[in-house]
Amino acid sequence: MVEVIELDSFKRKQAAIRGFRSWARRFKEKLDEQTSLSDLTDKTLFFLISPGDQNIFALYDLVMGVKDLGNTSDFFQLDKAEKMDVIDISIYLLDQLRFECMRRLAWLESSSANKVPIVELIEQYPQLREEGATLVPPLLESHPKYQIFKRLSELEKETFIRKQIPEAIETFGKHLQE
Repeated sequence: MVEVIELDSFKRKQAAIRGFRSWARRFKEKLDEQTSLSDLTDKTLFFLISPGDQNIFALYDLVMGVKDLGNTSDFFQLDKAEKMDVIDISIYLLDQLRFECMRRLAWLESSSANKVPIVELIEQYPQLREEGATLVPPLLESHPKYQIFKRLSELEKETFIRKQIPEAIETFGKHLQE
């Protein structure tokens, strides 16, 4: 039994090495199998949530590395199902990164996702999606728009939170420049 646990640990460590290879060069941070969303520096987080192609390709590279599918340059050689899997997981991670930004701004409640290792979020994405762990965290009562938020239906609340993302990215970027 102990060997199985060690084998799983070894596999997760190898997945992290493959997945974070390009991130370690780009961000100059120590990233490993235990790195969670909350461990990322503000600068790295801001890069990953900012609009543009570079951040999504960085996420593709991470997902493909963890899943041992090569790197971003191999993306177009993947079969259709693998491409969709990479895209789905990358979009999920982008959402989680944006929610982490909003948590750091004290706009959203904390969730368990920001403490789970990033490699684990990728590996367990199908289970997380089935369990509803991909849901949008609620707005904190201290947020200026909370009174509007609390009167909305659940579906409208998710849309409302997502509409706050551009403002959150802009505000987060301004805090980095201070």
